[in-house]
Amino acid sequence: MEYKLILGNRIYSSWSLRAWLMFKSFGISFQHRVVPLYTSEFEAFQADCFPARQVPVLLLADGADTTIVWDSLAIAELLHERHPRAGFWPSDPDARATARSLCAEMHSGFRGLRSTMPMNLKRTYSTFQPSPEAVRDIERISNLWNWAADRWGGGPYLFGSEFTLADAFFTPVAARFRTYSIKVDAMAETYTNTLLSHPDTAEFREDAIREPWIMEHNEFPIDWNRPDKLL
Repeated sequence: MEYKLILGNRIYSSWSLRAWLMFKSFGISFQHRVVPLYTSEFEAFQADCFPARQVPVLLLADGADTTIVWDSLAIAELLHERHPRAGFWPSDPDARATARSLCAEMHSGFRGLRSTMPMNLKRTYSTFQPSPEAVRDIERISNLWNWAADRWGGGPYLFGSEFTLADAFFTPVAARFRTYSIKVDAMAETYTNTLLSHPDTAEFREDAIREPWIMEHNEFPIDWNRPDKLL
């Protein structure tokens, strides 16, 4: 069985970053390709990979047969089933249940942040003002991070010394905090730095900044610093 992962523009696609980390950070071998969003190539991808509508998409090739798995949570659980010793979830049952809850809330919530602060790995905006809805999401995220760190402690990750899927799911949030110069408390700032300095996150960004595609609706006409100031 061979894993083939289809990603969107790495500059902007937060869910593609999550899927990338699911493989890279847990030692799962895979191939990947990037499909630029909202282009004719993207439309061809949708036709070829029906019923998937968005990226990331995982293709499981077994000879002439291919299984299509879409949605990041589905990909995460499939990998956990197939690689139960990879360490996707915390080993402690209570921590594991909490990590799943955090990932589920990230997956379905925080719409104020996600809709007004799109991920952009080429920019650092210094005068961005988040909306009231985004501010509430930022406060909720910071409170969750502090609570998990206090409960399971030890760091540098949410559930101790090992990187888990909860950390993978929150890495694009950390990137947004840095892109939009969001002020957070000391614990959240340290955790943000930890996620963004992870070598697999750095590799993803290095590939992203070489991509030629620009999505104008994800760019803002406000001041921004040099791209190399993001991480």
